[in-house]
Amino acid sequence: MKALLVIDMLKDFVNEDGRLVVPGAGELIGPINRQIRKVREGGGLVIFVCDAHDRDDREFRVWPPHAIEGTRGAEVIDELDRQSGDPIIKKKRYSAFYNTDLEEVLEAHGVDHLLLAGVLTDICVMHTAVDAAMRDYRVTVLEDCVKSASEEAHRWALKHMKDIIMEVEIE
Repeated sequence: MKALLVIDMLKDFVNEDGRLVVPGAGELIGPINRQIRKVREGGGLVIFVCDAHDRDDREFRVWPPHAIEGTRGAEVIDELDRQSGDPIIKKKRYSAFYNTDLEEVLEAHGVDHLLLAGVLTDICVMHTAVDAAMRDYRVTVLEDCVKSASEEAHRWALKHMKDIIMEVEIE
């Protein structure tokens, strides 16, 4: 069974007034919503993976404070087709697997193939793809559904995942 992981499509990353806006992230809304419909029609699972940082998170040594748990910026953007039963996985690090219950959710639903969408291609998407591949999931990164802060970082990450990481496909 397939699961679509919608990674960090949060108000702090997508909305103009967000704290760490990813240029062009809003362009992903249409393609991601099409994938959400396609996955649901095929009987798959849609999971929203969300940064949910503590106010003093050590990640803020590298990045400005963003997606602080309980704030508006940590919420999934309103434009995405969410349903009340869609699992939400809160994370504090780049990978959706690190210190979360994602793997348990996937196993409970019999998921063996992950489709990845969201931001940033070279950070949270790539680290999640690596962790998924190391856990023997089939992984497909949906090229028209991911974005990075720069086109150069985006292209590098797609090439790296395609060339280096086992079981990762770019579609």
